Amino acid sequence: MTTTQAHKDWVSFLRHQIGGEFAVTKYDDDERTTSIPIYSSQTEGGLVGATVGLMDLDQSRNPAVQIRTEILIDTRMDDARGLNLLSTIAFYIIKSQWRVSPGTVFEEIGGMYFPGTPLRHIYFTAPYQWDGMSKVVLSDRTIFPLIAIPISTAEANLASQDAGNALESLWDANRVDVLDWNRKSSV
Repeated sequence: MTTTQAHKDWVSFLRHQIGGEFAVTKYDDDERTTSIPIYSSQTEGGLVGATVGLMDLDQSRNPAVQIRTEILIDTRMDDARGLNLLSTIAFYIIKSQWRVSPGTVFEEIGGMYFPGTPLRHIYFTAPYQWDGMSKVVLSDRTIFPLIAIPISTAEANLASQDAGNALESLWDANRVDVLDWNRKSSV
């Protein structure tokens, strides 16, 4: 993957928005045929990670409209497995052409890195933790970042009914801390 000005702008934007000690590390797939840079930042609250380069792939289902994204994680724990999970999400998008949008669920992917967790699936939604993160205008493109949140099977079932609207309403009503990757299911 060639580093572009937009990639550099994204990292600069993340540094400004998130703060903390940061690094950008290249992650390879198991076959070492595909790689993705992952931004990571240790903050007082835990670990934040973001893909750098998914924006090069169009996620739109409509050929007349381009939709570019990057995926973030935000967790209260300090566990590098979250960054491995993030790279695996990216590899499914890059290599298998999985599409991601708000309300999408990637099934069983969380359990790959956190065996025994009740939060086995990954749900995607617009980041809510930082102002100005739902739409980011870079040097030569606009991206719509998404945050990956581990969820339970019951939460995934609820999310599938209406693209996550009921699930997110439940989280809001019950003040669920979705950044706590050790939380209990809210359903």
